[in-house]
Amino acid sequence: MTEEMDAVMFDLGGTLIDLEPTKDVVFHRVLLRHGHRVPLADVARIIAEAERKYDAESADLDGVHEDNFWAKFDKFVLERVGFKGDFAKFAKEVSVEFEGIVPRVESWAEHQDARPLLEDLKAREFKLGVISNATDLARRVMDQLGLSEYFGTIVISDEVGFRKPDGRIFQLAASLAKVAPNRTLYVGDRYAVDVVGARKAGMNSILIDRAGIYSDVDCLRIRSLRELRRFL
Repeated sequence: MTEEMDAVMFDLGGTLIDLEPTKDVVFHRVLLRHGHRVPLADVARIIAEAERKYDAESADLDGVHEDNFWAKFDKFVLERVGFKGDFAKFAKEVSVEFEGIVPRVESWAEHQDARPLLEDLKAREFKLGVISNATDLARRVMDQLGLSEYFGTIVISDEVGFRKPDGRIFQLAASLAKVAPNRTLYVGDRYAVDVVGARKAGMNSILIDRAGIYSDVDCLRIRSLRELRRFL
């Protein structure tokens, strides 16, 4: 990055907040229910591998017609953990688990490195924003966690009619914040969705790669939000 930044914008899920229980914990407990014992750390590692493998395809998800994608994702994970049971039955059970968790405001928690960074950026008078592929649940979760107060701009895909990596959602956020895209830094956890989308809009971008799965990509990477300070 050669420009000084006026604004920092963030993805929400996976970047500032995450599910509690996490995706790997949900998979692990369904595996145990089926009598398949595998270390939780292995499940977490394999899910991370699946997220990297299907990163490009995830950019085409529309929030509605996603069954085929997740069936493929689940199959990859189950094959890698050596599961020998009924894949379709397992996938259905995992889906039911997530349907009971994801829509609940209480199921989301902030990453421990999020609030200290936001406090620091706010004190340094950066304009802050969120750009999320989500429903109004995102706003309710942010309110519940006390995160909304940090952001002058919050753009939710379900409210504006287009999703990342469509460059328009990034351009809209910059326009609402009254900042130039080339003086805005965007931080997200999916290369094909967040980095590619931000680039389309002329924004600078950094990938937060908490699991260390994106060693092959052509962008700046950090493992923790604590590392972001050195770029600002």
